[in-house]
Amino acid sequence: MGTQGTDTQGAGALGRVLVVDDDAPTRGLICGALRRRGFAVEAAADGAQALECFARIQPDLVLLDVCMPGVDGLEVCRRIRALEVETVTPVIMVTGADEVETIEAALEAGATDFMVKPINWSLLSQRVRYALHAGALNLQVRRNRQHERVARRIARLTFWQWSLEDDALSWSDDAAVLLGVDAEALGRVSSVLALVHPADRPRLERMMQVVSVGKGPFEIEFRLCGDSGERLLRVVGEHSEHDAKRVLGVLQDVTEMRRTEDLVDYLSLHDELTGLANRRLFLRQIEEALRRSVVTGSVLLVGWIDVVEFHRHNDALGEPAGDLLLGSLAQRLEQAGGSSEIAARLGGDEFGVLLCGADLPRLQARFARLLYALGRPYPIDGRELVLTLSSGFCCHPRHGDEAKQLLALAEQAQRLARLRGTLSEEASSAPRLSQGLAEALELEQALHGALEREEFHLHYQPQLDLESGQVVAVEALLRWRHPRWGDLSPARFVPLLESLGLIQPVGAWVLEQACRQCVAWEGVGLGVAVNLSARQFLDPGLFTLIERVLGDTGVDPGRIELEITERLAMQEPEAAVELLGRCRALGLKVAIDDFGIGYSSLEYLQHFPLDVLKIDRAFVATVTRGRRARAIVRAVTVMGQSLGLTVIAEGIETQRQCDFVEALGVDQVQGYLIGRPMAAPSLEALLRAFEPPGGVS
Repeated sequence: MGTQGTDTQGAGALGRVLVVDDDAPTRGLICGALRRRGFAVEAAADGAQALECFARIQPDLVLLDVCMPGVDGLEVCRRIRALEVETVTPVIMVTGADEVETIEAALEAGATDFMVKPINWSLLSQRVRYALHAGALNLQVRRNRQHERVARRIARLTFWQWSLEDDALSWSDDAAVLLGVDAEALGRVSSVLALVHPADRPRLERMMQVVSVGKGPFEIEFRLCGDSGERLLRVVGEHSEHDAKRVLGVLQDVTEMRRTEDLVDYLSLHDELTGLANRRLFLRQIEEALRRSVVTGSVLLVGWIDVVEFHRHNDALGEPAGDLLLGSLAQRLEQAGGSSEIAARLGGDEFGVLLCGADLPRLQARFARLLYALGRPYPIDGRELVLTLSSGFCCHPRHGDEAKQLLALAEQAQRLARLRGTLSEEASSAPRLSQGLAEALELEQALHGALEREEFHLHYQPQLDLESGQVVAVEALLRWRHPRWGDLSPARFVPLLESLGLIQPVGAWVLEQACRQCVAWEGVGLGVAVNLSARQFLDPGLFTLIERVLGDTGVDPGRIELEITERLAMQEPEAAVELLGRCRALGLKVAIDDFGIGYSSLEYLQHFPLDVLKIDRAFVATVTRGRRARAIVRAVTVMGQSLGLTVIAEGIETQRQCDFVEALGVDQVQGYLIGRPMAAPSLEALLRAFEPPGGVS
């Protein structure tokens, strides 16, 4: 019997060979000869067995007899080729000396080599070695070509040749698909030129004329209009080293690459969230505006705008709503300024603006209007959100003529505005600005520990009831007496307390001191109004604090009034309604301060649990000479009284103002005419000798 089965000795030393022959002696001799030379051998007696073995062991080479019963060698070879995907296994066909005519059929079936019987045993192993080596090289070539095709497809490359003799073009096979054109259109230069974008065609023609008479390398980009749309192509080429009449080159479709590059360039110069210019582009834009101003003589204003404590909105609403809020601010920043404004996002909640014009006063007025527009409520997720801003600005040529210098001065001016608690500050000279920042920082440092050092105290400003002519309440106002600087205005340090996070302990102290003073005035019957700051009002622990202070001091809640500004109430209206409702349930009174200068919705106002409406001093100041101011005071008074609220006019400084607001129906007045803010002993002395001003009964 002939040899069949698998030889495991020396498996894989030189390669695994599948020997297929229906003649057992011949099969055995071949297997023995190959094993002695170090090959691992598997044998099969017919075509069916050969196919099964091939699928199972995946041999490195097949030695295959042509003439076999059943499935002959030619069919086996065809089926082997059908089974293969990437590799092409070397197949040596073995044929008799009188079967030479079958060699051509064997090669057509996929054979890589052949041997003639009788076999030359001394050459057998050499032929097998050669076939294995050639097969490995062939596999590597196929893989390299496959990698080349993949690389060309990814890079969208194709190769071309241009014959200068007959103007014919030849391309790699994938050119027509890559370019999205009919293959016939690529045959000649004239037909390709017909597809080139008309604007690019003259340039390409000139280059081809130069190439036809020159010898150097060349490179060009142009647009091609094919069936798949307009494509941007990059062509690189040079003359053949062996044929001066032939030009060789590569063509690359760079359409997507350029789009990606443009996107990368855009993202490197723009903020991804808002689409505004980033700091890098903003500086370029300032530099360009400075160059233009040399010719036009225009004036530039560079502004820096910061959203104060924007993180509170993120914490309360979540980052998606916070991003939506920033996007709305950016959109308003672009729309409000007009075409002569450039806006940028310089940081997380910091924005820049560049205004150009003929004179500085108009630019300052535009900047003020812009800040007003940014301060209006933002409708986000069914809420009306109000942002608190601080800003600074500088101008060219007043403050400098370099982009980085101007932006730095604007930023420092904004920092000064934040420290001083103002909406906006103009930059001064660098030394003066630095001095102002140093003073503000010194003030900031002094605030730390001021409460422990007992440097804070309260003043009280009386409120007069116009009907009775009696002082019925006072407003508690925080004062700071510094050992070196003396008494400081609240406008200088209260915003700092807010930004430093010190307002909660100081606010708790104010509430407790005011309540204790109210208890001390129990016999007089005075009510005491206490202002709540933004950070206090938004503090989740505020209600617990109020309950504790009321319990500790034993004050009558009906004599304590909590004041919040209209702007503060509108930051989170639903939360404000809920909190103020709980406070009124304790017996406290609630007042809206500075009414009329904010952006509150009357729809919300009717739902607020209020007791008092305080008309802002801005309207009172002009009530004696402005019909509009009188109309506003009258309208607010009627509206407030129709809602069952006490209406107080703030900022009464003259008897004439008092007479006007009394005639307009206001219930109470507060201002210097009645009394300045004063310490408790001074207020008590005032009450003992108090006489109503003018004609107040």
